[in-house]
Amino acid sequence: MCKMRLVEKAFRQLFPDKEFSYTDVLEYSGRFKGFNANARLNNLTKTITFSLSKNWKGVDEQIKIGLVQSLLLRLFKKKARTVNMDLYDNFIKNLHIAIPKTKSNPVLEESFNRINKLYFAGMIDRPNLRIGKPSARTLGNYDYGTDTITISSLLVPHLDLLDYVMYHEILHKKTKFNSKNGRSFHHTRQFKQLEKAYPNSKELEQKLGRISSKRKILFSLF
Repeated sequence: MCKMRLVEKAFRQLFPDKEFSYTDVLEYSGRFKGFNANARLNNLTKTITFSLSKNWKGVDEQIKIGLVQSLLLRLFKKKARTVNMDLYDNFIKNLHIAIPKTKSNPVLEESFNRINKLYFAGMIDRPNLRIGKPSARTLGNYDYGTDTITISSLLVPHLDLLDYVMYHEILHKKTKFNSKNGRSFHHTRQFKQLEKAYPNSKELEQKLGRISSKRKILFSLF
């Protein structure tokens, strides 16, 4: 008897009353950083292609089933919850424990230390820290898969804004995310309440908006 393939197994556990009538492709790609992944459905050929970061190769099958199930729910726009999806979420939320901290920047490290001491009692472990491109669209980002906070280089001259965005990204590291029906929600009620507690948050948001608008105007001129 043939062993059931991982994708089919994930599908049948998720939709026990449906027939698995697809060709499935599961590939590992070096295009993804961390533990990112995506899925594509070709309705013409009835083929579902799952592309996973190479980092997923050695991960336990039960966790990978949870990942595939989360992607399937997004593809088919369905609602469900499984034990495997819980395993997957817990895996992602705890990745930071094992990820090496090899990237840093003196300006970002000073900002992280200030914010960590003032608002988190110094209890947040330092993630990887990197300065990104001068992006007005993405001023900051926290990547769970690499435990990395990236801050737009536009903010480096503005320490008040840099600290505010650093606070925002540390909140992501601290509060994680909630999952429902295959979708992850990062700006939860708890997150928004903590974000508003930052001193002068409204004024800082307005200043960030002005920097973004100014940058967009410059792009349109050149």
